Amino acid sequence: MSHEEIQQALDKFAAAETKQITDILMFPIQEIARTGIVCYKWQSLLMVLLHQLRSVLEVSPQPQDGSGAAVEVPAGLAGDGSYDESCSRLYGLLESFEGPPFTIQRICELLLHPHQHHKTKRKLLYALDKLLSVTSIVAEQSSPPALDGKADLANHADGAHAGGAAAAAAA
Repeated sequence: MSHEEIQQALDKFAAAETKQITDILMFPIQEIARTGIVCYKWQSLLMVLLHQLRSVLEVSPQPQDGSGAAVEVPAGLAGDGSYDESCSRLYGLLESFEGPPFTIQRICELLLHPHQHHKTKRKLLYALDKLLSVTSIVAEQSSPPALDGKADLANHADGAHAGGAAAAAAA
């Protein structure tokens, strides 16, 4: 699939009234999580990111106290106290960016694997709140990143990405 086909799918998704994520729409999130490079129009990509963020927050495990009862997300976490208010605040923060936030790579990683490091909604909300509470944005690039042959393919096959924890540990 070409960069142009992906951009067309993003544009079509952004304009659609009924939203459904497909594999082609997940590709930019996977690519950004792997490389940290954004080469798609922000406004179109933003719609996919918002949809995926809503999906992730709806299916995350609900925080529970020791007895197994659901607990309220603490006030000040990412809203005015309720989980829904916290989620609404995060959606608003993401929507407020005029370009990709400089934390976009980690945001995409969390959208792909939200429970890898954050087992509860509260922990996930803390992480997303921190990532979306930035003000700097990165420039969109005009062309997609190219992999540097087999070495990069091997490095990315296990889900590691350039500049991530795996790369830092190897250094």
